[in-house]
Amino acid sequence: MQQDPYTPFCGTPPLPGELFTRWTLDPFLLVGLVAFAALLWARAERRGQAVTGAALVAVLFISPLCAASMALFSARVGQHILLTLIAAPLIAAALPKMRLPLWPLALLFALLFWGWHSPTPYAATLQSDLVYWAMHLSLTGCAIALFMGFRGAGAQAAVPAVFTAAQLTAFAVTLTLAPTAWHGWHELTALPYGLSALADQQLAGALMWVAGGGLFMVLVALQVRHLLRQDTLAQGAG
Repeated sequence: MQQDPYTPFCGTPPLPGELFTRWTLDPFLLVGLVAFAALLWARAERRGQAVTGAALVAVLFISPLCAASMALFSARVGQHILLTLIAAPLIAAALPKMRLPLWPLALLFALLFWGWHSPTPYAATLQSDLVYWAMHLSLTGCAIALFMGFRGAGAQAAVPAVFTAAQLTAFAVTLTLAPTAWHGWHELTALPYGLSALADQQLAGALMWVAGGGLFMVLVALQVRHLLRQDTLAQGAG
């Protein structure tokens, strides 16, 4: 008896006309998201930010963006930008402040971001639910820990923050200027959207370069403003 072919967690790559009907309402996903939100609510000091971060995580996996990430590499990269550079900082800001080893986290985040988008690990996420969730949980978890580390490090966060921004920019440049497409999966799935696999990859690089770089610079600026405010308060108290 022939075994049925594997279907990725978010389903088969959708055609443009059916994209907005493709909501992911898997019961295990919904239970996991509720459990995550409940745990976050119990641990959070700032519950408004916790709710916003958890809601964004839910939208990124339930909405048609999940299915779009099966068809377009640019959609997958966009999903990861939103997870690691918007949802993760919101969640980190909601949790109690902790001193975490910042440089190991920054290096691990770089390794994970480059690694999971490289051809062989990326292909593995399309062949196994276990690998797919290992990618998302490791990226998101490391990003949350990294931004918690930024909060707890004070002025010492400056150089690791610049390193993180630089490696994300380098990743974007590498994607955008690569002469060939990295992922054979998208050679056919991107065509209905009027894109070649290489054009889809270049779009992913542009998203990372502009949106990712811009978001990270905003986050760095907010961190600097927070440090300056703390310094002003300390001088006033003295």
